[in-house]
Amino acid sequence: MKKTVLLFNFDEKRLPLVKQAIMPLKTGIKVVEKKDFHQVLGYLADIPGFQAIEGEATETFDDEMLVMAGFTGSDVNALLMALKKHKLRVDLKAVMTMTNSLWDCVKIHDAVKADHEEMHKNNA
Repeated sequence: MKKTVLLFNFDEKRLPLVKQAIMPLKTGIKVVEKKDFHQVLGYLADIPGFQAIEGEATETFDDEMLVMAGFTGSDVNALLMALKKHKLRVDLKAVMTMTNSLWDCVKIHDAVKADHEEMHKNNA
């Protein structure tokens, strides 16, 4: 599987900065539009065998999020370091797995956001 970073809801100011941080890592970058939030991650990451789902998303979210597809542990660390080097904070980050490759964007967002909130609740 080709390494790809799926980007969600980055505005016109932050999107070029995030892309600039990621580019040296030699990974694909795909900006996911809200109309496609009903698609499963495997399809969005261009994994063979995943098919498009007809129609457009009826549920969306506004948080920035990135999902890493095809990443190893060292790839994840390199991406996190690249974001840190460029002073870019992205609260919602996930690695695509065999399980969540079947999830749509809203489902992964809700799971990652719940984990993020739980983690920060305990640190407060």
